[in-house]
Amino acid sequence: MNKTTFGIAMIAMLAGAASADVYGDNTGSHVAGGDVHDFFYSQGFSHLDIASVEITNDMNNLYVDIQLVGDLDATAWGKYALGINTGVNAGDTGNGWGRNIDWGGQTITHWVATWADDGGSGIGGQVWDWDGGAWNTNANIASSDDSQHASGHQIFAISLADLGLSVGDSFTFDVVSTGGGFDPGVDHLSRSDFATDDWGNQSVAGQFLSYTVIPAPGSLALLGLGGLGVARRRR
Repeated sequence: MNKTTFGIAMIAMLAGAASADVYGDNTGSHVAGGDVHDFFYSQGFSHLDIASVEITNDMNNLYVDIQLVGDLDATAWGKYALGINTGVNAGDTGNGWGRNIDWGGQTITHWVATWADDGGSGIGGQVWDWDGGAWNTNANIASSDDSQHASGHQIFAISLADLGLSVGDSFTFDVVSTGGGFDPGVDHLSRSDFATDDWGNQSVAGQFLSYTVIPAPGSLALLGLGGLGVARRRR
């Protein structure tokens, strides 16, 4: 979907979307009290440092805005993923891309993995599900918007149907930034301290966060609330 089309879709979504949950994260090098090990910060990899994640939904999609500290266009190899447990079946301790991540005793049923440079521009992404024995790619992300990459935003939508979710359902999740191959999660939204200290060392998640898919109010109801600035804040 091109930027114009996505912009129109976003306007339509905002007119009938639920208010957003905003999940804040610690930022900066661990030496200065942040949650990304200085091994990564010393290399200038601030595009892997998660500042916050905003999630909202309408009747059809889940909308995700991962805010990173650095410019995603300047260093375009970053990968940004969600490990999700919908609770509908037994999950797995791994993930669809084989990243070197320990979920801290928790499991995931879905792996939504995105990258910041899809063939030279834009955003690419896949939705994987665990069938009890293997990971399968069942869909791509529903849409995306790279217009705010320079300010660190990775914005995309996931079909609720692809996650097996509907209004009223809740799920637990973590968000990670990572690189390629067998890399760990450099930053985990679930942790306020660093999750790993080197590319070769497994990252460990903290306690998963949660989100509930709620009915989307109509545009008149939103106007009655004073616009779209209302947010359900977390952490």
